[in-house]
Amino acid sequence: MAFVYNHKVSFVSKNSSCRMLFLATLALYCVAIPFSKFMMSLAGTILVVNWFLEGFVEKNLWQKILQAAKSKLLWIVLLIYLVHIAWLIPPQNINDALQDIWIKIPMLFIPIIFYTTKPLTRNEINILLHIYVLGVLFSSLYGFFSYFNNELHDKRSMAIHISYVRFELNICFAAFVSFYLLWQKYKYKSIKIITGFMLVWFLFFLAYAGHLTGIILFMVVSFVLIIGLAVRYKNPVIRYVIPSVFAVLLAGSFLFVFDIAKKYFTVQSNNAPLEYTIDGNRYMLDFDKRFIENGNYIYANVCDLELKDAWNKRSQIDYDEEFLIRPTLIRYLNSKGLTKDRLAVESLTDKEITYIENGIANIAYTNNFAVIKRIYQLFWELNDYHQTGMVVGYTFAQRLELWKVSLSAVQKHLLLGVGTGNAKTVFAKTLEEKDSPLAFSKKRSHNQYFTFLIAFGIVGLSFILFSIIYPAVTLGKFKEPLFLVFFIIVMLSMLTEDTLEPQDGATFFAFFYSFFLFLQIDKEKNIGN
Repeated sequence: MAFVYNHKVSFVSKNSSCRMLFLATLALYCVAIPFSKFMMSLAGTILVVNWFLEGFVEKNLWQKILQAAKSKLLWIVLLIYLVHIAWLIPPQNINDALQDIWIKIPMLFIPIIFYTTKPLTRNEINILLHIYVLGVLFSSLYGFFSYFNNELHDKRSMAIHISYVRFELNICFAAFVSFYLLWQKYKYKSIKIITGFMLVWFLFFLAYAGHLTGIILFMVVSFVLIIGLAVRYKNPVIRYVIPSVFAVLLAGSFLFVFDIAKKYFTVQSNNAPLEYTIDGNRYMLDFDKRFIENGNYIYANVCDLELKDAWNKRSQIDYDEEFLIRPTLIRYLNSKGLTKDRLAVESLTDKEITYIENGIANIAYTNNFAVIKRIYQLFWELNDYHQTGMVVGYTFAQRLELWKVSLSAVQKHLLLGVGTGNAKTVFAKTLEEKDSPLAFSKKRSHNQYFTFLIAFGIVGLSFILFSIIYPAVTLGKFKEPLFLVFFIIVMLSMLTEDTLEPQDGATFFAFFYSFFLFLQIDKEKNIGN
């Protein structure tokens, strides 16, 4: 079953006002996607209005509609949205259903408009890609300096106007787009130099902000691309040297994480029990292996009497009034390998006192490169979840809990799901039935595939995957590096996130998927009916 894509609509001239507005709207999208939901909505409104306006001005609106309606390939692309319409199975939570359909409406109008619009030239594509990486650069710099000016308290908040997870996807994708643009020919070398600096900045930002998802995605995509290049080219540098260098870097990363894990969970030899403090007060001794952090027993050598007295002399937050002070103080002292007594509290700097007041429980969490902080936090989360079942306030542990509950929800409605508007309600009910710590939290699956399975079952998910994969295979898009990068990033992100559920994720997917599919056209190929 093959399709041939051939734009039959009488398109407007290249220099028409509508064409210029279309290109300007694409540029607005490129800036909005990594930065602002409001700007995404604005760009979408302009895009739709301009499409109708162009049709009236050029008197080809009906031709466009017919061309879209006759395209089997376009209908397949639209399946992902049409499934949401078809699965309005009564009885429905109509408010949730309408909200979901509205959020995902870019998956409807963007493919239609891009399909019925004249493809872009190579120069236009490169200009828009440059605008996109500049948009990501501006967004990341804005968040970076806001954090340094103490306007933000968490590095994840550097994604100011969109979800930090979708922000990670944009940073990762922008890094590959920058690398792609480096290989283009430019009249001015300064453009290539600036693009190189942007690439370095994006890689730095991923590490600095601790975007583990983005880092893992970057490594996986790099691996796929390097293997592809090694298979495709016979050049010894490409086939052997580059994969070898990447393998060394990858091995070094694993050894780095392994070394941190070993030091984290292996008790130090000098972690001996002490009976009395230097002031003669008795220590509490608890050498429970469940509570090991940074190579020390957290609740060993603890003297609450001295901790309380010394802390209240250093801080305006009373030791007993704030229930988190005691465990945070004990963990922080433990992370430094100190006993938990008067001398240890007195050895802390004023800055460290502030850290503890702000809930920072491990000296590793103060590392400027948040990726190290995230590794330590992940170890703490997994250990605490394994030992106590604690998930509240954690990220990865919450996902494990949500995935477990998702499996239960899926099994009850495996074939056809529960419908577009019922997924949230059913998942919330399953959380309650399982007596999950996350009951009443209004959280979703944190896995797009589970979310689709709950709503649409195996049948609906099959249609959606067919809608995403088949057009790209038919048009040979997996041979194009940028599309392949985009595809891998989106599909892998859906394993740990409800990537397409919020507006920023749905728009990111709809725009770039349709952009590469319909606007980036190889003139030697036929694309469409």
